[in-house]
Amino acid sequence: MTATHDGVAPELIDAMVRLRPGGLTWRRTFPGRPAQVPEARRFVRFLLADSSFQRDAEQIVAELAANAVRHTASGRPYGTFVVEVVRRPEVTRVTVYDSGQGSVPAIVHPTLLGEGGRGLPLVTALASQVGCRGSQSHGHAVWAQLTGERFPECP
Repeated sequence: MTATHDGVAPELIDAMVRLRPGGLTWRRTFPGRPAQVPEARRFVRFLLADSSFQRDAEQIVAELAANAVRHTASGRPYGTFVVEVVRRPEVTRVTVYDSGQGSVPAIVHPTLLGEGGRGLPLVTALASQVGCRGSQSHGHAVWAQLTGERFPECP
């Protein structure tokens, strides 16, 4: 058994994840400020330190958290957003919950020199599945799922 940087063998982590039928779930609430987006990244980096999905999940949560802060009530005074990570043996899902009252998450086609509109296309490129549920009055949950099947092997 080899140990990760924190001394826990990957086999033991996989065993812990498999003990729970639904996998392991973590949630953390962040103040709705742009300075909290890197903190959300660090949260995901810590939870997925031994996962092959770590970097993609970090980038995804950064994009989704930034959107929540920029485009919804999460970014208003006293606003918050929630990051949820669900880890199963073959699948990792990252969800960002916003406070609603903003625009509905949508993929747009950015202009060549435009500064915005690239976040959700990037998320869809990194994830095997992406979705959104919720409403403007109660908030949205935007999720991205990462699996080993994202890049099928060529014959």
